[in-house]
Amino acid sequence: MQRLIPLAALALCTGFAAHVAVAQDPAAGGGAQAADAAKAFMQKLDTDESGSISMEEATAPQKEQFQKNDANGDGFIDVEEASAAFAEQVPAEMMEAMKERGMPDPGKTFVDNLDKNDDGKVDLDEFEQPTRESFSAMDTSGDGNADMEEATTYFEEMRAKMQERMQQMQQQMEQMQQSQPSTE
Repeated sequence: MQRLIPLAALALCTGFAAHVAVAQDPAAGGGAQAADAAKAFMQKLDTDESGSISMEEATAPQKEQFQKNDANGDGFIDVEEASAAFAEQVPAEMMEAMKERGMPDPGKTFVDNLDKNDDGKVDLDEFEQPTRESFSAMDTSGDGNADMEEATTYFEEMRAKMQERMQQMQQQMEQMQQSQPSTE
């Protein structure tokens, strides 16, 4: 359950959220899903239609999202602004369920996860960092651009990692259930 909030926080700031969709159906064909995700990624971000994505193209959506989430325009996203952004994007019943389960405020978790200089807020550089890291991992040639082949490989790897994590979580849940005493 702890993974949900970091993934939700990441969704606020990353243009690579499509990799989550690649891992949604573990039974589906991974290669086809990765190719579809790569194609959608290229179509969305290759704004100059060069056939590859530059770091500038990859981070452009983050700049827009950052400005939207920086409600007071001070150049930072604080806990209050992040919480408000989550409240707009996450159904109210899900937010309430998170509170009932004692989960931390997603705005605070968002800031805690991205605030690298510990000033209690997220600046644009911190906000874009997950995208820059993902882009660098995708750009295996190191030429500053990610092409369709690199994107497809990246999404295949992300799908496989997500599938592995899901299996590990399932195993942990099964182990927890087996270790609990029976109520009969």
